[in-house]
Amino acid sequence: MDLFHQYPTLRLRNATCTVTENAMWRIDHVDGPADAIPAFDEVFLNDERCNECLDEHGCSGTREYQVLDRQPAARIVYTYHARIDRCCAVPAVVTDYIGDGVVFESERTGGAYRWRVLSPVETSLDLLFDHLESALPTGVQLDVNHLGNTERWREKTQPAFP
Repeated sequence: MDLFHQYPTLRLRNATCTVTENAMWRIDHVDGPADAIPAFDEVFLNDERCNECLDEHGCSGTREYQVLDRQPAARIVYTYHARIDRCCAVPAVVTDYIGDGVVFESERTGGAYRWRVLSPVETSLDLLFDHLESALPTGVQLDVNHLGNTERWREKTQPAFP
């Protein structure tokens, strides 16, 4: 998150995020000041670093990042993350708890990383939120809102690629 504090107008949004029991695929769009993009490349395109772990210790999964589009002030990045069962990332934890059929949308900017999750099941998510909170590094806060139905999802959905 330090990069997003250093460049508060830098924004990362996912266009799609698919998770199975052992892997995650996602396509993200990042945009911001042109001087922030090389710093983004250095931090976020490093296969040795997990950009999703909530756990301070990181994960032992394997990652592969590919830049699909490169502009002076933007990138489109494909991520393949194998062995996600060893990662404490929001999509992995949610899929472990809920199962298949979950849809994710996220935006990361400044000091915030917002996730929206559309779940096919009606169940209490209190244990899931407790698990996510327990994995957060010192100084990071988790705020949770429950939409309740898909009508509110449509109200807030924005195109991932303007």
